[in-house]
Amino acid sequence: MQYTVRMASTHDIDGLCTIRNNKDLFTSYLTDQENKAAILIVAEMNTIILGFGVLRLRGKLVPKLSDLYVKEAYRGKGIGSELINYRERLARDLGYTEMYVSVDPIENPKMIKLISKYGYHAISEPYSKDAIYFNEDGSSYEKTYTRIDLKKLLN
Repeated sequence: MQYTVRMASTHDIDGLCTIRNNKDLFTSYLTDQENKAAILIVAEMNTIILGFGVLRLRGKLVPKLSDLYVKEAYRGKGIGSELINYRERLARDLGYTEMYVSVDPIENPKMIKLISKYGYHAISEPYSKDAIYFNEDGSSYEKTYTRIDLKKLLN
């Protein structure tokens, strides 16, 4: 399967909305990218967006992997792994020596398993956090969820 991983642009918003119908979210990510606070990454094949991820460059834990998502039909083909690797390379190129990620260990154990495979280890106990979640139709709701912070040294 031939696909490309690259930084996203405003031209990708419609394709990103086929994954998560939330134009405001992707516009926000691109604004953060312009302000050097984050980098939005996409995986694409023949102009079809297969998945995306965000590299956060501002906040308490930086750089930070955020928002990894691959369309269900394309999962298990290495795209999620490449979206992680690409963001790690970007962080290294920017001079960072560590990478962080926060994951919900209850609702997303697959992500814990995936990032553990790449050398991430827990640096916190599980804790609760409030956030706004987005439905497929773009509507939102508030929810309390569990998080655990993990870190990896970048070589």
